Amino acid sequence: MPLSSLARTHLSLWISHLLLAIPIRSRGTFVELLCACLVSPEGWVTRAISAICCRKHWTTYYKLIERGGIRIVPLARATFSLVLAVLAPDAIILVIDDTLVPRGSLSAPGCALRFDHARKINRPEYLRTQNWVTLGISIFTAEGRRWVLPVLSRLVPATGNRNKLTIALALIRALAPVADIPIRVLFDSWFMRARLVLPPLLHRGFQVVGQARCDTALFLPPPPHAGRGRPRKCGQKLTRAAIEALPAIILTLNLYGTDQTVRIRSVVALARFLRGAPVRAVWCEFFDPKDQTWSKPRLLLASETQLSPETVLRLYTRRWGIEPLFHNLKRWWGISNLWQQSRKVLECWMQIRSTAWTLAQLLVVAATDSFPIRDVAPWRTNHPFTAGLIAQWLRIEFTGLPFRDGYDPKSRKFHFLEHRDDPRLAPSPASSPPPVS
Repeated sequence: MPLSSLARTHLSLWISHLLLAIPIRSRGTFVELLCACLVSPEGWVTRAISAICCRKHWTTYYKLIERGGIRIVPLARATFSLVLAVLAPDAIILVIDDTLVPRGSLSAPGCALRFDHARKINRPEYLRTQNWVTLGISIFTAEGRRWVLPVLSRLVPATGNRNKLTIALALIRALAPVADIPIRVLFDSWFMRARLVLPPLLHRGFQVVGQARCDTALFLPPPPHAGRGRPRKCGQKLTRAAIEALPAIILTLNLYGTDQTVRIRSVVALARFLRGAPVRAVWCEFFDPKDQTWSKPRLLLASETQLSPETVLRLYTRRWGIEPLFHNLKRWWGISNLWQQSRKVLECWMQIRSTAWTLAQLLVVAATDSFPIRDVAPWRTNHPFTAGLIAQWLRIEFTGLPFRDGYDPKSRKFHFLEHRDDPRLAPSPASSPPPVS
């Protein structure tokens, strides 16, 4: 099947599924905004609606976003269920992380002076930025590549960083009712806190894999109780000398897109910050062939003690897929250009653009064999098929189309127009839409 027909079929079904989470009176306008995000690479609302043939005045789109006509959580749940239906994974792997978006004014919503952990050259340690906490789902592609699709994002208030833990927990709780299969949550050392992990996650049946500080207090299981007195809650503390005395194995694994030589030590231990919950502790060191040295040990903790150390390491490396996601969202998908003046409006537009990016990624999975790579980007013939190529093809194919005409108010479903010469593309003289300013 040609890509045009295949893309129209899939996008019609997927967008019709998302419309179930949108109020009926707002569905036609939402279709235009979502499709405008698909064909517009920039984050401004005006650029998005100018990339399509608008059937309404520009105030219609303004009011839908400004007055909260779209509820973010139901839309995120619909996106999440769509990803599960298309990919049908055996287990759900969620990734939580945050990113900074530099701003020029402190009057922007959620903007504050924050420490930049990237430590880039010629950049100060503290930046005037917005902080986004994003929950994504990790998937495997046909080529074996690991992607993270954005599902739900929240803007951190400008009053401190402790709100990030509350926001991360709220994101998981918002999507938990959608899934009925095992869920693993991956995050870095900043989110490995008892306030988030215990009891909100472990007591709800979620499994956790994350990095922790190397000086985290860990103890061996207590010896069998014999005699009188109260039994011990924990055994010997794992000091640095005790960790180095553990048996080490050296493996060559394909991690982070390349073959890595890793030295691993592992043991089942009790974590004091988790109130003595048993965890699989894995200390890993990466070998640098250039300097012929081993890196500093990194500590990974997994709530599933039956997992092997190699499995824990492979699971945690899937968290890295959210870093390219942040890069694509900020640089190529327009998140750096979001200039809404209130937090509610900013999060709403962010959710629409993230949903559009998720649809583009899913289209890569569904249309890998039908993509006309020689017509769109012949210089990428022997390179991996990415969502950026799909976005480029969507801009070529669908820019300037009146997507609102594809929504049928009677059946409440969305259908792409068949071709550019369709008579429905030409508005009647009496109902000519006003120009978009």
